[in-house]
Amino acid sequence: MLANCEIKTPRVSVVMSCFNDETTIKKSLRSIQRQTLLDWELIVINDGSTDQSGTILDEAASLDARIRVVHQANVGLTRALIRGCDLAQAPFIARQDADDESAPARLEQQLDRIQSDAKIGFVSCFTDYVGPEGEFMCRVRRPQDDCVATHQLLNDRVGPPAHGTVMFRRQTYVNVGGYRAPFYFAQDADLWLRMAEVSHVSYLEDVLYRFTFRPESITGTRRDIQARFGILGQQCRLARQNGQDEQPILEQAERLTLQVRRDFTLDASASSWRKNVQSVNTDYLIGSQLVRNRDGRAVCYLKRVLRRHPSHLRSWYRLLQSYTNRCLGRQTIVHNDRT
Repeated sequence: MLANCEIKTPRVSVVMSCFNDETTIKKSLRSIQRQTLLDWELIVINDGSTDQSGTILDEAASLDARIRVVHQANVGLTRALIRGCDLAQAPFIARQDADDESAPARLEQQLDRIQSDAKIGFVSCFTDYVGPEGEFMCRVRRPQDDCVATHQLLNDRVGPPAHGTVMFRRQTYVNVGGYRAPFYFAQDADLWLRMAEVSHVSYLEDVLYRFTFRPESITGTRRDIQARFGILGQQCRLARQNGQDEQPILEQAERLTLQVRRDFTLDASASSWRKNVQSVNTDYLIGSQLVRNRDGRAVCYLKRVLRRHPSHLRSWYRLLQSYTNRCLGRQTIVHNDRT
């Protein structure tokens, strides 16, 4: 860490939005401060947090002049990122989410890759998905050939493993119009499509990012709404291909954004019911993946689902699988001991 040492002209601007991330923000900040590349700035938009996130961020900024914190009323991730990218000083912008971690060499390796070829507009990396307690869930890989990777993004909806994995050229970002406010969710997918139309995406095969899958995360709780925004982004892509006006589709996205914002202000009982359903779905997804990995920690997630939803038959099935895996593992140990 370069405490109280300001970088005058950072090579990379890291942009992060934070909303009530007091339990994870410290590890996320540390992962940037431990980078092998030293000349970076970190712009954190505290998007209306009501927990201790703001205090934690201010303390970190007081100890490291490379960290800039902007406090604002809650406007959502997309508008927060627009503000953060507008403030970025470096020619390259890297994303980082407040509940994820970057490997120490991430910024250095991604900067080397993007500078190696003028056709590369943005770069990502292989990524590990982990559970709330750091349980390994899966490793997400992407094609090593830039042309293949770009084709898959444009035509097969196969893009960066996580939003926070990406570094992009600031000029490319500006040229394609940056993040677009009508996309409350899937703002990253919309941006990657527009970038891939004018440049290549490249992936580093090293695992340089850990994406944390949490019950309260957007990925965990709003998958259905995310998918609807994703479809609108694809429709925008098709309109551009055909020389048609995107505006009617963007207006649909804006209406959907207004709907999401209204949902957040519904009465507490309805909000509590939705969160319970979303949490059940997310705990099931985590538990199921851990069962596939033969990780005994799946049991706690599946039991949590069943406490709230005793008739959740898929959870009973996965729980039985987990116990069967455990018994088979014990039998193997006993057999090996005897031999």
